[in-house]
Amino acid sequence: MSFPSLLIYLSHLSYPVIQTAPQGTAIQKQGPWPQRTWMAGLEELKKKLQPLLFDDLDRVGASTRVPLPEDTCDSYAVSDGGTVNLLSRSLGEYKINEHGFHKRSAGPDELDSDEKAYRCASHEMHIFGPIGNGASSVVERAIFIPVHRILALKKINIFEKEKRQQILNEMRTLCEACCYPGLVEFQGAFYMPDSGQISIALEYMDGGSLADVIRVKKSIPEPVLSHMLQKVLLGLRYLHEVRHLVHRDIKPANLLVNLKGEAKITDFGVSAGLDNTMAMVCYFCTVTYMSPERIRNENYSYAADIWSLGLTILECATGKFPYDVNEGPANLMLQILDDPSPTPPVDTCSLEFCSFINDCLQKDADARPTCEQLLSHPFIKRYAGTEVDLAAYVKSVVDPTERLKQIAEFLRERVCWPE
Repeated sequence: MSFPSLLIYLSHLSYPVIQTAPQGTAIQKQGPWPQRTWMAGLEELKKKLQPLLFDDLDRVGASTRVPLPEDTCDSYAVSDGGTVNLLSRSLGEYKINEHGFHKRSAGPDELDSDEKAYRCASHEMHIFGPIGNGASSVVERAIFIPVHRILALKKINIFEKEKRQQILNEMRTLCEACCYPGLVEFQGAFYMPDSGQISIALEYMDGGSLADVIRVKKSIPEPVLSHMLQKVLLGLRYLHEVRHLVHRDIKPANLLVNLKGEAKITDFGVSAGLDNTMAMVCYFCTVTYMSPERIRNENYSYAADIWSLGLTILECATGKFPYDVNEGPANLMLQILDDPSPTPPVDTCSLEFCSFINDCLQKDADARPTCEQLLSHPFIKRYAGTEVDLAAYVKSVVDPTERLKQIAEFLRERVCWPE
């Protein structure tokens, strides 16, 4: 029997990722947990996943593996003039250069293809400081000079295949969901030949992420969570029901807030299409918020996002991730598979909130509610008529005057405005 190894990467302890690797690939351990505990957990996990990872068809009769998603980026080219042409049979044609971004939603041979153009030139951007770093991108703050607007620039290298697919996923979702409630707005994109990077210009969410909020506030009150969650559910419902996409990476760091208190979903680079007859298979993702069916490498659908949302909201309400992450990713996955689903503390949480979390964290994916059903949940309805000053709450976490001082200093030193 052949059995593929599990190769686990850790950029941060809170966000380990897992990927199947060819047999014989060495297991690489990172992190402070004891080796014996880590290896014991890994061996137990391998036994649990063994029926799902058989490659020996003579022993199991037929493979239980689902084919991985087809490569969405079928070809790409960079012209001498510095224009990147990304071509996908399913997603269309994308042309990006220093002056902006042009998209055809269907293949280049389609006469009735829908076209969109965004002018967002590199020379019209002035960068003034990083926002954060991810596994595949760097995000910086910039001023878009023509409209005097602050944007977030997400920079991704185009010369790696996986990152090109992420670019297509991100821009496809953002273009088709522009200005939709609960989703971060897309402003355009441009390519810089010198760096080999595509910059995706996004709405700047000046309140940070929900991960930032709970880092400062320790927990988020139920009325605030309920109002923020309503917007998030609208955005997630759009992804599921209209775009037929599974986000696959819902977590506090990917739910951003602005100074108005509006919460929006970001980071669509690992989202995947799903039609009514096909379910996706997990191949690369954040383990921490992963649903049981994804860990077992089974078919999964929109319900996987509902599980991740449930863990995210529970963490926001309590200020603590509900599983023990200190013994490494293998043991974390065993907890998700074997332990009862986490429940909110009944002494500090309302019955409606407990019900909401319990519904989201059903081990059986088919038993989890849809976004549409969650929008009508008693937890959402309970606070719908309650006036909540979301802006004041976010400003208690982020000092907007400090941000304005940074912008003013930048403008004074680096930007010459016309008289």
